[in-house]
Amino acid sequence: MSRKYDFGIVVGRFQPFHNAHQELIKDALNFADKVVIIFGSARSAPDVRNPFTPAMRQEMISNCFPDDAERFVFRQVRDYPYNDNFWVAEIQNIVAQVVADNFAPLDEIQEAMNPPKIALIGHFKDRTSYYLNLFPQWGFEDFYRSSSKLNHLNAKDIRQKFFLDDESWRESLPKAIVEYLETFKTNDYFSVLQREFQYLQKYRADTKFVNAPYDAVFITTDVVVVQSGHVLVIRRGHQPGKGLLALPGGFLQTGATLEDSAIRELKEETSINIAVSVLKGSVKNSRVFDYPERSQRGRTITFAYHIELQASLEKGLPSVKGGDDAAKAFWLPLSALGEMEEQFFEDHIHIIRYFLGIQS
Repeated sequence: MSRKYDFGIVVGRFQPFHNAHQELIKDALNFADKVVIIFGSARSAPDVRNPFTPAMRQEMISNCFPDDAERFVFRQVRDYPYNDNFWVAEIQNIVAQVVADNFAPLDEIQEAMNPPKIALIGHFKDRTSYYLNLFPQWGFEDFYRSSSKLNHLNAKDIRQKFFLDDESWRESLPKAIVEYLETFKTNDYFSVLQREFQYLQKYRADTKFVNAPYDAVFITTDVVVVQSGHVLVIRRGHQPGKGLLALPGGFLQTGATLEDSAIRELKEETSINIAVSVLKGSVKNSRVFDYPERSQRGRTITFAYHIELQASLEKGLPSVKGGDDAAKAFWLPLSALGEMEEQFFEDHIHIIRYFLGIQS
């Protein structure tokens, strides 16, 4: 069978894979010989927004298309909430490698005359679909279904019903996914996520501004402290994200400036043995981080400060100790950021990478 494209590219989080997603993949299989499915939000710490790992999502999709296994190529991409160029480059590299591995013209002349035909397949559903504009070098096929029920399916709503034990979540999913999630619910992993979901539900209800004309927006401060190839991190002691790595920080304190609040939280959570005046004098940079989905607690904007402490072979790294909301505070070698990426709370790994200019 001759198809329109050699490669169809589908990018999505699929949290979880629902009926509209299934129709999207069916379209992709009709359009292209090979369907490259790239899972977003790879290597993020599991939470109620991203409960399923790339391996889980691959298994879900494979269970829905048992006869098409040879036509799928599964890959994954990290989030880069503060640099679309990094994200686009990673997807470009993924696709280039997949094409190189699966497209074999007889010679360079044939390849020049008949380059691989590639198309991005998706649908401009909402503001999160803007990424479909970022790959003009490929063709594009707009996935659309006349059924309004399919077009309006929302994975967020399905997750909410799933964690609330609202049985109607099953109606929006393929049979194979229902079976997969029924098994998933028997795991301790689900229980941890459900408790986190319940905590967040109560948190958002308790902090809602009743009768206010606008939704609540919260301001926090965070600090990236670096010395001698190490970054200061804490292990969170409470929900949300209990047990995850995070930057020292917290909510903006009444009557305090942003910088004063950040330094105070730093001292409270790490007991860092450095004078406040030295910490303030070592601020190298600062920035607002306002990605709309950065926190599951609600709309939360953080003002982060980059502090670079002077290296000292004689004194070594300053002593630190977890306190307040931090179960532990310690110096993490920069070389360990990559291997511990999946343990970081919210977007804190991305804040570190932004200030330090590293991607690993």
